[in-house]
Amino acid sequence: MESKPFDRRQFLKTAAGSAGVAAAALHAPFVIAQPAKIKVGLMLPHTGTFALYGAAIQNGFRLYVAAKGGKIAGREVEYVNLDDESDPAKAADNAGRLVNRDKVDVLVGTVHSGVQMGMIKIARESGVLMI
Repeated sequence: MESKPFDRRQFLKTAAGSAGVAAAALHAPFVIAQPAKIKVGLMLPHTGTFALYGAAIQNGFRLYVAAKGGKIAGREVEYVNLDDESDPAKAADNAGRLVNRDKVDVLVGTVHSGVQMGMIKIARESGVLMI
């Protein structure tokens, strides 16, 4: 194999081509995808005996997120509120609505243990995190 010497003209062609590619890359628009919001389903009592507790839990949760810059794990938070009415008979349907219709990523609630049991069933079946 005989190699040709790398002359000045060949060097300038290669350098100019490389510089052109680098310059084009610098002017290319970069698109950075925004992370999707985290949907938090707050299933708390807003009416009835435990309404004060529901308001306190909701305010505390929102205050914590606000103190962290309004984000969880670098993602903005979207809240979906639902009054559980402290009614265990409606718990599974309400939790199912948050998971299936509203597509929440996290379920937060509740004060009433009977309502909690219905929420746990839906959270387990769907794999949605429950706090």
